[in-house]
Amino acid sequence: MLAIIAAHPVTAESGQCVERRLGLAMKALLGPSTTPDGAIDEALAYMIRERRRDICNAEIFALVPTSNSAPARSVASLAESAAREILGLDCPVKVREAKDLLCREYRRHVVESDPATEALRDEAVSRILCELAEWDAHCFSVKQNRLQSNR
Repeated sequence: MLAIIAAHPVTAESGQCVERRLGLAMKALLGPSTTPDGAIDEALAYMIRERRRDICNAEIFALVPTSNSAPARSVASLAESAAREILGLDCPVKVREAKDLLCREYRRHVVESDPATEALRDEAVSRILCELAEWDAHCFSVKQNRLQSNR
């Protein structure tokens, strides 16, 4: 494994991190993922991790402005990078197809697991339940008043 990692040295233009180099070593050692779903999940995880890293870096650079602040990469850019690096695609048509699929999956994943959306949904459900509880209490008191007036 160390020989494989050493065979892929870090260069200034590649800017590969340790996780990327380890991923390359694991891929060389174990071979590419045998299931397409596993490879897509791995590429999607890569995109999510890189997007979070880019957003955190952009927020840090916004607090402390420096000359080397880079904007967060777009989802399409991350999808293309994942298609080339994680899925190992070289053919432009295959890269474009994988990029489109990864963009759709990323957006679906983000919408399903967005904490802000979940919090708003929970708040709305809570308000509805409170309104229903008040309505039930009101209806119960009206029924009791009718029963007492009928006696």
